[in-house]
Amino acid sequence: MIIVRVRYRTPEGQRDAFLQQMFDEGLPQACRAEEGNICYDYFLNYEDPNEILLLEMWKDGTALAKHGKEPHFDRIGQVRREAGVHATIESYDSKQRK
Repeated sequence: MIIVRVRYRTPEGQRDAFLQQMFDEGLPQACRAEEGNICYDYFLNYEDPNEILLLEMWKDGTALAKHGKEPHFDRIGQVRREAGVHATIESYDSKQRK
């Protein structure tokens, strides 16, 4: 299993608008519907109203690679850039963490 942790940093006061656009366009829903997706969940930081954590889990590297070629993946990046949102991405292979 591949685990991806994305930390989004939104401009001041723009967190909810960014998330609303993502959901209005059906982007998280499209990711969740992909073959090999196990988890695609957003978490809000109670102490920092400009931070969002996205936790993704994928069956394997093949599923994650296919995800990166999907049109909705490109759209997520476009929405993020247009909103001025910075992303820090880390990934882990659960087999290597044992």
